Amino acid sequence: MHKYYIGLMSGTSIDSLDGCICDFAEGSKLIAKSSRKWEKDESELLHSLCQKSDDELEKAAMASNIIAKASAAVVGDLLEKASLKAEDIIAIGSHGQTVRHRPNLGFSIQLDNAPMTAALCNIDTVSNFRSADIANGGEGAPLTPLFHAQIFKDEKRPRYVLNLGGIANLTVIKPGGEVLCGFDCGPANTLSDLCCRLFFNCDYDFDGKFAYQGQIRVEWLAHFLSHPFLQKDPPKSTGREDFNADYIREYLLLCTQKRELICDLIATLDEFTVLAAVNALRKIRYKHNLPAGDLLLCGGGALNPFIVERFKKHLKQDDIEVKLTSEFNVDVSILEAQSFAYFAKETIEGRSFDLSKITGSRLPVVLGVIAPALKGHYWRMNCSK
Repeated sequence: MHKYYIGLMSGTSIDSLDGCICDFAEGSKLIAKSSRKWEKDESELLHSLCQKSDDELEKAAMASNIIAKASAAVVGDLLEKASLKAEDIIAIGSHGQTVRHRPNLGFSIQLDNAPMTAALCNIDTVSNFRSADIANGGEGAPLTPLFHAQIFKDEKRPRYVLNLGGIANLTVIKPGGEVLCGFDCGPANTLSDLCCRLFFNCDYDFDGKFAYQGQIRVEWLAHFLSHPFLQKDPPKSTGREDFNADYIREYLLLCTQKRELICDLIATLDEFTVLAAVNALRKIRYKHNLPAGDLLLCGGGALNPFIVERFKKHLKQDDIEVKLTSEFNVDVSILEAQSFAYFAKETIEGRSFDLSKITGSRLPVVLGVIAPALKGHYWRMNCSK
């Protein structure tokens, strides 16, 4: 019997809303995938809410509705591609759009309107995945290591799964499948994407073409690598609060005056991403005396050949093989959406997770809040008799 769930994800980069249908009857089988690029005005609204601005409450409510309507469009496309109906889907797992991440203050804001998504799709929708973890003293992120361990475990070799979205997060899986730890290790695409938008009017560095034209500036790199977040021990998480335009403002101003330095900045920021992750991996590996293993790259940064080449160069001496998750039949661009389909399933089935080694949560938690749809799965199981 099939167990169909839908996962929806819009990452820190705010470039698109990605979705997928998974069948969890046996393992995790990807049935269909879809993506909706954010329109220019939608992207600008979401970006604006990542920092203090006027009339934030109304803008946030409007953005939440936009996300719900976009979610319904992606769900409709997925159902059509898979030749399925709404009643075939048990639930949707919707991550929402992170605009503020302040676990030290007790909150993380993911804009979403799950009841609207449930109403538009007529499918139960699970959202607000981080709050329960934060309520129990956790960082609220990353959560994806739980899913990484399900699909990438190896009996003999450790696996390091690095998601390169807006922020880079690393999962360390011991031989046999136990998650040793999982944490954010620094920025991934968020800063280079910012440069591309400001200077080239494009969303990101396609195929690393700008980075390849630049030179890595050692003195700039040394400054970036001295960021206090990189010195913290896990569990830890970060976001635009730490890595934003203000953080690289002096370099942006310099590039405005000397445009020939723009590609140097992008190349250096990419190298910053790589070395922050490599240093974190090495520290964990040697602390726990882990044997040779595999680094599996996913997320938008895994599609940038400049970044992939830099990882291979730096890790060659460490006997770490650098691969893409696509080599394991897992789409690099859809893995996070798959994760939230999985989390929706676990929430619907009432399972709790011990996140102490990942987020630092004091107690096991059930992730997510369910917004039931009229005559959806919850209604059919509990109210139809």
